[in-house]
Amino acid sequence: MRVTNSMLVNNLMRNLNTNLTRMDKLQNQMATGRKFGHISDDPVALIYSQAARNKIARLSHYQISVGTAQDWLNQAETGVMELQSTIRNAYEAAVDAATDVKTEADRQNIAKTVAQYRNHFVDTLNTTFGDKFIFGGYNTPGDPASPVAGQGIKPFVVMNDELYYNGFNLSQLDGMEYSDYIDIINAPNFASITTPPSWLTSQADLDAFQRLQSDILTLDVGPGISVPVTVNGIDLVMYMSSDESGGPPIMRNAFNVLQDLYLATEDGVASGFDTEDISGMIKPLQDAQNHLLTKTADIGGRVRRLDLLEARYEQDYINYTRMKSDAEDVDMAEVIMNQKMAEAVYQAALSSGARIIQPTLMDFLR
Repeated sequence: MRVTNSMLVNNLMRNLNTNLTRMDKLQNQMATGRKFGHISDDPVALIYSQAARNKIARLSHYQISVGTAQDWLNQAETGVMELQSTIRNAYEAAVDAATDVKTEADRQNIAKTVAQYRNHFVDTLNTTFGDKFIFGGYNTPGDPASPVAGQGIKPFVVMNDELYYNGFNLSQLDGMEYSDYIDIINAPNFASITTPPSWLTSQADLDAFQRLQSDILTLDVGPGISVPVTVNGIDLVMYMSSDESGGPPIMRNAFNVLQDLYLATEDGVASGFDTEDISGMIKPLQDAQNHLLTKTADIGGRVRRLDLLEARYEQDYINYTRMKSDAEDVDMAEVIMNQKMAEAVYQAALSSGARIIQPTLMDFLR
């Protein structure tokens, strides 16, 4: 086949264009730092890159949720520890008041201290995180229909020396047998309760109490992972106390115990209490301390779990970031080397092409 000068020129121009295309791609990689600028450049790498970006976005969301949950639990732990400290101080006051060497005036002075412990106990129950109540469950603004005028925003209020939680009188649970209390919580319907207490008269009452008793705020901290970030208000105040006389365990209300201790020390005779009654409150106060310590340990376990999740998410973030970098980012040293090689090839092509297309027919005839 006869090869003409125009064929050489066309082949030269096509090869030069191929070299320029390769150099343009390398130049774009150097300028952007990415392996591809279009889907067609590397579809497989693009799939890996998008999967890694999706994982990183979800991890960022869960990392924020874990941080929020840790803040809630830290505040809840502080509140429970403060409640436990208040009960401990009341226990020490009860031990002090139960001694026979204390006069009535001494006990009245102790009563003033106990009254402050009682009031501080209620204030701590209304602990907030921002504008939300830690121990108020999902009903964070409190009960607008509170029995105490002007205190509707608080979940825990006191009326007539009785403690209310979102409108429900917790004081009426004090003294219930533990087994009856558990039966009410687990009752499938009102008809299944053999001997309902006076405050439980219908299925609506049962539904309302069970809803309040299980009301606790949870946050999603992972795929299918929900962690409670508060403590239920009823579960915090009510606790099981063993009967020293050998009877079945009963439910005690920590506020009622503090109230009884105050009445016994403030005016034992007028309130119907004596020194033995004060001594009898020591055991319920010890049980209340143990109950709150258990709640503190439970919160600590949740915090530890969140710490483990946080560490895992940080490692996953590093792994997926590396995966995204492997799929997207170029090896700059390799790109520079290829760029220099492409430049050398292009310069050689220009040099050889200049020698090929330079002679013409007139030059040959001369």
